[in-house]
Amino acid sequence: MLTAQRLTVRTALDLVAGAIDARINPQLLLPAQSRRLNGGTTMLTRFQCAPEGVSVQDQWRSAGWMVGGSIALMLLSLGLLGVVGPNSFSEGLLYSAFPASLMLSSECTYLRRYSGAARAVISVAGAVLVIFTTWAAVVVANMI
Repeated sequence: MLTAQRLTVRTALDLVAGAIDARINPQLLLPAQSRRLNGGTTMLTRFQCAPEGVSVQDQWRSAGWMVGGSIALMLLSLGLLGVVGPNSFSEGLLYSAFPASLMLSSECTYLRRYSGAARAVISVAGAVLVIFTTWAAVVVANMI
């Protein structure tokens, strides 16, 4: 499988999620593959806005994570800014509010086919990575 596909971020993410799933749920069955028509995907399945198996409820939950997470991280950043004063971490948290929330919302949509533990690990670790990367960029920018 790895030799047939070129290595992308999505492929690497799938490998990590699959390893976590295999470790936590060794007998977990994969969901049904996308519908095929004569060996190829149909036009309808190719241009869906949401991954297969994601319900409307999952999409609303994902939107809630994006909006709620953005507001929560923004308020936390502004509160930290008010208590501590101007600092790199609160500024980085403010800048990363939406991207980190977007990473958390992927638990409801793009990572849906993996186990709950794998989804939680990947989405939370990705959000923390986004926050710390943004914080590091703010620290470097303030040094210049």
